[in-house]
Amino acid sequence: MGSRQFRPKLWALGLTVVLCAAMVALGIWQLKRGQEKAELAARYEAAAQRPPREMTAGAWAEPGVIERARVAGRFDGTRQLLLDNQSHRRQPGYRVWTPLLLEHGGIVIVDRGWIPADGDRGKLPPLPVPQGEVRFTGYWRTLPEPGMRLDVDNCAPAPWPRIVQYPTVDELRCIYGESLPGGLFLMDADVPGGYVREWGAGPELSPNKHYAYAGQWFAFAAVLVGLFVALSFRPKT
Repeated sequence: MGSRQFRPKLWALGLTVVLCAAMVALGIWQLKRGQEKAELAARYEAAAQRPPREMTAGAWAEPGVIERARVAGRFDGTRQLLLDNQSHRRQPGYRVWTPLLLEHGGIVIVDRGWIPADGDRGKLPPLPVPQGEVRFTGYWRTLPEPGMRLDVDNCAPAPWPRIVQYPTVDELRCIYGESLPGGLFLMDADVPGGYVREWGAGPELSPNKHYAYAGQWFAFAAVLVGLFVALSFRPKT
């Protein structure tokens, strides 16, 4: 390149720096998401090795802790929730949250799994529940939290079943009463009366896709830098 010299344009330099910084930031974010998924899967695996404990009305889920637990009671099929914006294998749907009236008093929210959404958002799926006394095992954990919480009032009166957007413990207690424990019970996959359940497994919890996305963002940044350098060599004047 004896007849050419490196003379980048300032606007190109600024644009490259901004875009590269954004791509690297997105790559780092995807790496962190992958690590979070891997850690969550490890907590499910560790919990599966321990015996379940009996759930009581005063139970409280510790942040970051997943436990095996056992519940007994009767489902209340008249006051169910549908957690919105939940996908499974890229298909949109809901998670079905059903209150269980504990045999010794109190209430706990049971996640019975994922169900697909109808193409018509105004048409909700039927949500039958097992009748009579039920007893089953599952995982006990804190409520799921979104990456960005929308400004919605999950406690506002609405017909049942209600569609909600990641309700907090306070919002659930507003709906069901102050005796509600602070957590969510995930019904085991082999328990009848539920929907799609892949706790601790399945593509939605795999960190590999996040690592792949991170690699793509870092590759895009490298290609952009290469193009910037190559195009910045111009003939000497």
